[in-house]
Amino acid sequence: MANEQRNRAELDGLELPAEIRASFAAYREALPDPEPGANFMPQLWVRIDSQRNGTFSFGWLAKRFVSVAVASCLAMSILFLTPVHQMSPIYGATYLDALSADHPDDVADADLNRSIETL
Repeated sequence: MANEQRNRAELDGLELPAEIRASFAAYREALPDPEPGANFMPQLWVRIDSQRNGTFSFGWLAKRFVSVAVASCLAMSILFLTPVHQMSPIYGATYLDALSADHPDDVADADLNRSIETL
């Protein structure tokens, strides 16, 4: 309140055009200073919350989007970090394992030749 009176006194001391002084006077009459009372802040917050809740809030949407992103990241992390069951021998075999399974006699002969050469 003291700041407003000081600002008004400063404005009164300035030489402003009559049109500007008239517009300031009309503004002061249209929007009088509220007198603070016991319920001033609660009533102010009720007005602020009513306007805040009535409009679409981008912050609300952003919070929900982040929550969904975190949940999906956690779900994918759990999915990819859980140990995979042992694969069947068909899918876990190498190319050499598949060749040796197709030609068991050749593998036995190669093992026999290798063992003879080492003697």
